[in-house]
Amino acid sequence: MYLVIAGGGEVGSDLAKSLHTEHDVVVIDHSPDAAERLANYDVRVVIGNATDPEILREAGVERADAFIAATSIDEVNLISSLLAKGLGAREALCFVGRADYAEVLTDPRTMDILGTRIDKVLWPQRSLAQEILEIILIPKALDTEELAGGRLRLIEYLVEEGGPYAHRYLGDLEWPEGTLLLGVVRKGEFLSAREPDFAELVLEPGDHLIFVATRGSFPILHAYFAGTERVRKIMIVGGGAVGYMVARELERSGVELVLIEMDPKRAAWLSEQLSRTLVLEGDGTDLELLEAEGIEETDVLVAVTNNDEKNLLVSLLAKQVGVEKVITRVGRSENRPLFERVGIDIPLTPRQAAVREVIHHLAPGGVEHLAVIEDKVELIEVPVAEALAGKKIGELELPAKAVVVAVLRPRTVELARPELELRKGDRLLVLTPRELTEEVARVLGQTA
Repeated sequence: MYLVIAGGGEVGSDLAKSLHTEHDVVVIDHSPDAAERLANYDVRVVIGNATDPEILREAGVERADAFIAATSIDEVNLISSLLAKGLGAREALCFVGRADYAEVLTDPRTMDILGTRIDKVLWPQRSLAQEILEIILIPKALDTEELAGGRLRLIEYLVEEGGPYAHRYLGDLEWPEGTLLLGVVRKGEFLSAREPDFAELVLEPGDHLIFVATRGSFPILHAYFAGTERVRKIMIVGGGAVGYMVARELERSGVELVLIEMDPKRAAWLSEQLSRTLVLEGDGTDLELLEAEGIEETDVLVAVTNNDEKNLLVSLLAKQVGVEKVITRVGRSENRPLFERVGIDIPLTPRQAAVREVIHHLAPGGVEHLAVIEDKVELIEVPVAEALAGKKIGELELPAKAVVVAVLRPRTVELARPELELRKGDRLLVLTPRELTEEVARVLGQTA
């Protein structure tokens, strides 16, 4: 595909780096620094303003399969998206930072008035809030994702120092029926369950175990890691868009909620909007305030202010007093390794969540990107080519790092087994390093 990206900042650069190996990518940015940032990638950089039609033409927007507006200014993204569509881009994807823009741009009446439509509106804060909600109510889980209409669950657990699985051979461990251990993420590297020496691996504290479980077996597997624990109290520091959306959804769950917001006007507004949340005006880095509001009895702390340093300090204070799970917003993706290095459980980047949405939207025909783990491994759903009907899963010539998770059929879902025979119309769930996605799709007959 031919892609034009407006904006060579953090979001645009992340997109270009993720997409350039599979697509022709052009980046428009007003600063020459963008060319330096992308010098080591197969990306053409056009210096100029993305709202200038001549600059858009220089970037070849009239033949673009997709135009992606990813600058830091909502108005520039909106105008450049409309211009790109007018000049002939097949699709326009537009990043926005404000909730009101997201609502207006997704209203069909707006598109009627403008005379054209933006094909996809990407709101990173909403994407981040959804990620937080998916993992917040399951103790010990680092990440989780429902699959196949809720019939399967992908889940990631941490091997803890002093826990039952640290320093043990994987081959000595048994898991409940109806679950599969798909692999281990160790220091950013994915070790697949299909690799020859996987059973000889000795688990280390800090390893992440990736499982898939059926609906019935998931509670049993979860008890292996969390026992009978459940989330009773959640504290949210930061009442911006992300904090508000998370609190609003959690009010339905019946847990005890405390939200701390520093801005007096915002705190007053939140108090009016959230009927089952204790909203406090104050500084989330004030240890006395945190202790007064029972941080020691808090099961989950969510730090989602707009300041990375404040989020880091709040998170470290929470870990120091023994909060079991800490979920932290990291505004700048280059700061994420620092958060992980100092022991923050789940650092999440809103921009990365939205970038994954773009990659999913641009996926090859027939391939659906369902989840990304540690920004390195992804779960995809791929239809099986008719020519593979009758073959067994163990006979597929997939890369060793790729693991078939399950077979989806019209009325059933079956966890993968080497002897399971494929049928016409089957769809496979496959866990694979991101750089191998195209090869997996090719093996399964979805790309040339």
